[in-house]
Amino acid sequence: MRPSHTVHFKPSREDRSTMSSDTRNELIDAYFAALDESTPELARPALSDEFVYGSLAGQLEGFDGLADYITEHRSTTESTHDIQRRIHDDDVSVTVGVVTGTGPDGEPAEAAFCDVFEFDDADEAIEQITVYVNDS
Repeated sequence: MRPSHTVHFKPSREDRSTMSSDTRNELIDAYFAALDESTPELARPALSDEFVYGSLAGQLEGFDGLADYITEHRSTTESTHDIQRRIHDDDVSVTVGVVTGTGPDGEPAEAAFCDVFEFDDADEAIEQITVYVNDS
């Protein structure tokens, strides 16, 4: 998988998330619904004010950054994300799966992905998503 960028982050014990897996899953599902329905507003309630999105389009900030990515920078449109695995630990949640849809050439496209989610416990919101894609 090609990393969108490299992040080196090791939180201290007091920075570790206390958010439940169920709450994390609800926030993650809102993000994927926004992508698959091409409707950024679906993700707005799930994002913190300090949200950062790291993708192949670069690092984008805030809801407006994610909305710009969804409407302007995605290489796969009319997408469906098939999440095959969710992993939650103290610091992050990870989703692994396959996205299918229409590629930039109008042909069917498929790519494996791994998205890493970090959370703001106080706001019960997603603080950062880093996207990794393998489209080879």
